Amino acid sequence: MKQLLPAFNKLRKLSVCGIFVEFYLEWTIAFLVAAPCIEMLLIEVWEHTCDLDEKIRRWYPKRRTPRWEMHFDGSKNSLLKELEFIGFRSLRHQFTFIRSILERAPNVQRIVLKGDEQCEYCDALDTPPRPSKFPKKDEEQEIVVKRIRDGIFSTQIFFDE
Repeated sequence: MKQLLPAFNKLRKLSVCGIFVEFYLEWTIAFLVAAPCIEMLLIEVWEHTCDLDEKIRRWYPKRRTPRWEMHFDGSKNSLLKELEFIGFRSLRHQFTFIRSILERAPNVQRIVLKGDEQCEYCDALDTPPRPSKFPKKDEEQEIVVKRIRDGIFSTQIFFDE
């Protein structure tokens, strides 16, 4: 991670996109350490119908969760104000990730949770889109807010399908 510090030192916004939905996300926290001035972090996870396409699977046959050796030494990012999470599905590891961000970035004021976004390749296929697992009902959203805040955090949480 030390190699990233000079390149990421002045970043204000960072987008990490195309993460497979089943991957654990804690490795992305390393960017908070490498980019101490970051104010907005966008994470996009996905599981698209087009990923199941034979041609694409030949190009990218195996999915692997990134393995980085990380030493956080308790560092905090006091400038991060917003987390935008695209492809949110109420999965345990997604809650763990969001809470880890809140622990390391105590000044986060706003979290925007969005559902899956259909891409042009998915649109081109004749298969119907996957059913959304995004919390749509008020009761589901209240449960998500409670699981994220857990009586500790007071961050505003917005849902945007």
